[in-house]
Amino acid sequence: MKLVKYFLQKKSLTILLLLLVLFGGLFAYVKMGKLEDAPFTIKQALVLTPYPGASPSEVQTQVTDVLEESIQSLGELYYLKTENRAGLSKITVYVKKEIRAGEMQQLWDKLRRKVSDVQGKLPAGAGPSVVNDDFGDVLGVFYGLTGMGHTYRELEDQAKLIKNEILKVKDVAKVEIYGVQTPTIDVKISPSVMALSGITTADIARAFEGQNKVVDAGGIDVGENRVRIESTGNFYSLDDIRNLTIVSKGGEHFRLADIAEIEEAYQTPASNMMRVNGEPAIGIAISTVPTGNVVDMAEAVKEKIDWFASEMPEGYALSCIYDQGYESAVANRGFIVNLIVSVLTVVAILLFFIGFKNGLLIGSGLVFSIFATLIVMFADGIALQRMSLAAIIIAMGMLVDNAIVVSDSALVNMQRGMRKRTAIMRACSATALPLLAATVIAILTFMPIYYSPHITGELLSSMVVVIGVSLMFSWVFALTQTPFFIQEFVRRPRPDELTAELFTGKWYDRFRRSLRVVIRRKYVVVGCLVVMLCVSAWSFRFIPKVFVPSLDKQYFTVDMWLPEGTRIEETDRVADDMADYVSTYHEMEMVSAFVGRTPPRYYLSNVSFGPQSNYAQLLIKCRTSSESRQLHAVLQDSLPAKYPEAFIKVNSFELSPLNEALIEARFLGPDPAVLDSLVGVAVDIMRRNPKVADARNEWGSMAMMIRPVYDPVKAGALGITKADMMQSVKSIQDGVTVGVYRDDEKKVPVLLKSAGANITNAEALGNFSVWNGENSAPLSQVTERIETTWEFPQMRTYNRQLSMAAMCGVKPGTTMAEVHGEIRAEVEKIQLPEGYTFFWDAQFKDQKEAIQAIVMYFPLAFLLLVVILVALFGNFRQPIIILCVLPLSLIGVAVGMLLTGFDFGFFPIAGWLGLLGMIIKNVIVLIDEINVQHGNGVDLYTCIVEATVVRTRPVLMAATTTIFGMVPLLFDIAFGGMAATIIFGLTFATLLTLFVTPALYAIFYNVKENQR
Repeated sequence: MKLVKYFLQKKSLTILLLLLVLFGGLFAYVKMGKLEDAPFTIKQALVLTPYPGASPSEVQTQVTDVLEESIQSLGELYYLKTENRAGLSKITVYVKKEIRAGEMQQLWDKLRRKVSDVQGKLPAGAGPSVVNDDFGDVLGVFYGLTGMGHTYRELEDQAKLIKNEILKVKDVAKVEIYGVQTPTIDVKISPSVMALSGITTADIARAFEGQNKVVDAGGIDVGENRVRIESTGNFYSLDDIRNLTIVSKGGEHFRLADIAEIEEAYQTPASNMMRVNGEPAIGIAISTVPTGNVVDMAEAVKEKIDWFASEMPEGYALSCIYDQGYESAVANRGFIVNLIVSVLTVVAILLFFIGFKNGLLIGSGLVFSIFATLIVMFADGIALQRMSLAAIIIAMGMLVDNAIVVSDSALVNMQRGMRKRTAIMRACSATALPLLAATVIAILTFMPIYYSPHITGELLSSMVVVIGVSLMFSWVFALTQTPFFIQEFVRRPRPDELTAELFTGKWYDRFRRSLRVVIRRKYVVVGCLVVMLCVSAWSFRFIPKVFVPSLDKQYFTVDMWLPEGTRIEETDRVADDMADYVSTYHEMEMVSAFVGRTPPRYYLSNVSFGPQSNYAQLLIKCRTSSESRQLHAVLQDSLPAKYPEAFIKVNSFELSPLNEALIEARFLGPDPAVLDSLVGVAVDIMRRNPKVADARNEWGSMAMMIRPVYDPVKAGALGITKADMMQSVKSIQDGVTVGVYRDDEKKVPVLLKSAGANITNAEALGNFSVWNGENSAPLSQVTERIETTWEFPQMRTYNRQLSMAAMCGVKPGTTMAEVHGEIRAEVEKIQLPEGYTFFWDAQFKDQKEAIQAIVMYFPLAFLLLVVILVALFGNFRQPIIILCVLPLSLIGVAVGMLLTGFDFGFFPIAGWLGLLGMIIKNVIVLIDEINVQHGNGVDLYTCIVEATVVRTRPVLMAATTTIFGMVPLLFDIAFGGMAATIIFGLTFATLLTLFVTPALYAIFYNVKENQR
């Protein structure tokens, strides 16, 4: 205890260090980063490969399989999921959860090399593949630019001006523009004109290439100088294109405008579209540099946006769709208020128990621990966010435990007549080691969460670090600052104030009698508790199981899928109509629509969908979070009823990424028809359950397809190749690229389209003339037949096996665990043909992996805990007593969850692990007091009773401060379940400490009432 004595003697140094902690904590709070939620690593990458003209099956076998074979050689690979659509391969690469954030970039570089190595093996026309490893980046400040009366090109130009200015703002990492429409130059020409003139697509493309290509013309020497030569003739306007000369194979010259209609347009079909409150829009999404402060960055961006809003031409408007800086500031303010309330509550409880001066003395230790923790957080780069602030509140009550024990021991020693310095030193020397062991054990109980490789472990890692650091500081300050303040501010009792016998009075006497009764009936008491534990374990079946809670936000999203094959224009129309319908509700403040694919990841847990022409998402902002919950509940029922042709999901914001469906029964095998049959059986099982919502096949409905069957004999006689035929067909609507028009930095494709073609069915398509520059003929004359058939518009694989899932959600008022438990047995009884396998995917798989990740390190934490206990007590019986108390805490947890109605999931599990540390701490202090008294020659029975009485006040104070300090979190949707677990569990655990621990001690040491 030389260190304690040193701080007591060196007053000036002690005061200086404490002041540095206070001012350092304030500095750290001002300077440290502020975020809305704890960051976690999206351990996924996308590999996108175009293969125009290929069917989903051809994409899967010719492109995806080749890429997957190479990617599978990555040692860090966990599994692969692919989505193969006509002309596009989309591979999602999932890496092992053990991979840490710092290793990800090197891993993605390896992935790029694997993908690059097989580009030469892809079929002609496929690729190049694009590896998107930053789609997990959060662009949390999201604005929408609308422009009434302005074209998409003008919107894009204005958005680029804004982007260039925002990139200059401090702490802005990147700016992404969403919803840009690709401009085109459409050259519309009649097939009959093509046939009569003898002009081919190649002739037009060759003319564009010859005139628009940038060629180095060199220069000439003029005296001592060299003069560069540059030719004109490039395309600078539509008139330049109109005046382009086309030369047919027969040598005839044609001015393009004489045989075709040239106009500016946009690429069809569009890849994605966006609307804000019904107006066509372009999104501007902004991310923060990793070390930046999103609150400050968002404010600086807002100032720049406000300036733009006042300077832009008439018709333009900027709307804030999502502001992570504002959301972070609101979340931080809310938690800071909760933190202040918790501090005041803890101090008030201390004042009630031990008086004004002593209460402030111990409460000051709480402040020093928090400020020292802020310094470490700032140094370690841990931002103020939902998890780290919640950690401080969770640790709040525990932070005063050590100071309570030390100060209570010192005050009792002074009451017994010891001199102040002696009383302080005796209190510190007697409690230092037990409190250190108890503090380390409390930290160890969180170790399985910290080392969990699952996303939930990463999400809570900052919470574990903050709790661990703050608890260690509480022990340090309990042995330095607390003794110093007792020495300086607590008066030693005068001789006439000394109490002859401590812990006497009506309440203490009643407590002693109660303890004696419990010890006398120790087997009955323990037996009753075992029965209660069994009943509590059984009662958990009535507690809803939701793994990760929703957040209390004024936002929510609506995902909508129309039948496969729906045109994006129709999807846009339905989404716009849906947005108009949502706008009729008074709770709604703003609605943004994203068609074709999800917007940039403005919130970390957002899920990416698309590109899909039948998909749209609405982001709905309400005035308050309570109104958001109300509207969310209303739309869950009204939207599916109003739009029965669409599949609609209404989603809350959650802390972890959402799945496409809550429940997925995934089947794998070689034949799509067999998979479809198996999935159909599973979907029927799901639909029979009244609690199931939206049971469906993952591959969606089949889509119509027109297939011209090429006849090489008939077509060969006309000299029309298959390429000629398909090129002609593509010109009907999509257009064939014949050149590029450079519009400043843009490369605008020039598309050749068939004028006057109005094809809506197979018969009309058969009458459409195809050409090769010399001959033309109706499509029906160069084909065997033109058939209408059906196909799956997508084919999915899982680890290179065809994969199809039966998917469903659950109706409001029910949980995934409840519904899954009811359908699981029947689905698992489905007979699988040879070569086919099955597993449960989606949320069930995620939960299973999260629990396994925690359990992985639980044995190590438990072993270290046992080693510390055995080393502390020097025997096995007393550690076993402590371990026997721990499971009984589930009784209080079960009661708390049933009374409050919170769901049981990952956060309550984390709260229970922390609760175990609190219980162990209290029991250690109690058993240590029994050992101290027994070592002084007191008989064991009296030791058990009197030690419990002596430790009653510090145990009650520690428990009460923790319980009431957690009350503010009880009203938080995300942390309410965790708070309920700790509050009710600790309330019951306190009774266990004061009554059951003595009974167990008496059982293990065979202590009887008359034993002396």
